[in-house]
Parts: sequence; C-alpha cells; structure tokens
Amino acid sequence: MRLTNVVLLLASLALSALLAEGVFRVVVDDGMVYELEMWKYAKSVKVRSDDPRIGHQHRPNAAALLMGAQVRTDSHGFRGTDIPAIPARDVARIAFVGDSITFGWGIAERETFASRVVNDLQSRGRRVDSFNLGVGNFNTSQELALFKAVGLEMKPDIVVLAYFINDAEPLPRYNQQGWLDWHSAAWTVLAHRTDSVLRSGGSRQDWKEYYRSLYRDGDGGWDSTRRAVKELAETVRASGAELVAFNIPELRELKPYPFVDINGKIEELMRSNNIPFIDLLPAVEGQEPQSLWVTVPDPHPNGKANDLFATAMVRSLVPILQKLCEQKGKGC
Repeated sequence: MRLTNVVLLLASLALSALLAEGVFRVVVDDGMVYELEMWKYAKSVKVRSDDPRIGHQHRPNAAALLMGAQVRTDSHGFRGTDIPAIPARDVARIAFVGDSITFGWGIAERETFASRVVNDLQSRGRRVDSFNLGVGNFNTSQELALFKAVGLEMKPDIVVLAYFINDAEPLPRYNQQGWLDWHSAAWTVLAHRTDSVLRSGGSRQDWKEYYRSLYRDGDGGWDSTRRAVKELAETVRASGAELVAFNIPELRELKPYPFVDINGKIEELMRSNNIPFIDLLPAVEGQEPQSLWVTVPDPHPNGKANDLFATAMVRSLVPILQKLCEQKGKGC
C-alpha cells in the first residue's frame, strides 16, 4: 500500500511539473519575458567556444526572435550580415567590442548604436563599414580573446570598446548548468524570480552592492580586466588601428548616478593605457531612466538610449576618422 502511495505521489508531482511547464511555455511566454528570452538566446544563438578564454560565443549564421527583435549572425558569428573580409582601400572599418549592450539585446539590429553610428557617418558621406563583436554575458577578458581570435583578421581601422560596469566580472562558470536549467522554461523563470526576491529581501547582494564588489582592489575580475585592457590597447596599436573607449552607464538610476567613483576608476584605467575615454552618462542623465529600458524589468538600453549613445559616439569618432582620412586616405 505504501509503495502505491509513493508511486501515486511521484506521478502527481510529475504531472504537475508537466502542466506547469506547459503553462509557462504557452501562457507565460509572450516573447517578452526577460529570463525566458535569455534562455532562448543561450540555446539558439550561443555556443560553447573551443577557446576557454572566450568561453562562449555566437553560432555562425544563427537566427532567432528574442524580446520581439529579430537576431541574425553572419558567418563569423557577428550580429548582422557579412561584410568583405578585407575593407576597400578607402574604407575605414570600425569594430564594436562589448557585451549584450553592444550586441543590442532587446532591440532591432538597425537600432543598435553600432548600426546607428555607421549609418550616421555614411549619411555624412564618410566611407566606413563595421562589424559587431558584442556577445551577451561577456567580460573584458572574453572581449579581448574574441577580438584576437576573429576580430583582428577583419582589419579594423578603429576599435570601439563599449565598456559596461559588469565587464569586470570573472569568467563565467560553465559546469554548473543542470538538466532543468537547459530544458525547463518553468524552472528558468522560477529560479530567476527566486533570486530576485532574495536580493530584494537582503538575503543576497542587491545590484548596487554587486557592482561595487567587482571593483575592490585585489579582486580577480577587476585585476583580469585591467590586464585585458592593457593587452587590448597593445594589440590594437600593433595592428595599426585606433582604440577608443566609451563608458556605457547603468540605466536604473541616472541622477544622482550611484557609480561616479567607479567611473573614475574605469577612466583612470583607460587613461593609463593611453586610450581615449568618453563617458556616455551625460548623453542620457537628463532622461527618465525607465524611458531608456527595453522593458520595465530589463534595463538594457532600448532604441532611444542607443540613439542618444550613437549621437555622442559620432561626435568623438569624426576627429579620428578625419585623422585617418588625412594620413591614410580612409574614411573620407
């Protein structure tokens, strides 16, 4: 009798789990649930890299609808369509290096600052093209590794490092993903929401504390970031290209901005490596924060924010292009 009860209990639990999974996939999943869309991104666009320094990267020629936006990658795994392997002699090529913000999470390809910058420059008559190396959940060390592996061969003339505050995170751990993490939509949402509740209740670091923890002296992630920035600067200069760093602000609070001191650390790092540094906080600090988010739960920059960023970026890139034009006949 006891065995029968155990079997019935297990069967009931299994049926309940299946019903819950069905509800999450059919009812809850409307294409705009952040954690579910990130889950789909990992399954349909990302792939584990053979290079442990990269960790993960985009599949070549992938396609997916994520957060209502169509995502496609080219034969290299860059977001967008293929460009010539070598730019024309008079074309200045721009490489955009970064994480999910550079990739353009939650927005159409044409809305990303990478696309807007090039379109703006082309509308001014500038001979430029570009490629987008942004990958979600990347840190600076991974950005460096991917740039060296596949970005250098594309012969960029200008490398734009789009730095975000969480780029000082350590390399992700890839051996902790269980069966439910990979296969269950219900589990993905519940695990994410539980973590959010624990953070809001004080049981875990909130987002401000977490970001601050990344910049303690002696922290492994920050130390790795400093080394990666130094190596990126050396690598770009050795290739004959120009490197410029833009700091992307965290959009949850803008005025007063809670990370001015951390921005100072990032600026000091860039300046110490002779990298021009432009903080994009002034481009958006007068805006209502939520008006710049992809969705209210997801503060990734939306199309409006990317437009403001792109406008500020173009102002800083035009003098670099003019220098290239005068010295090398590129980007004129």
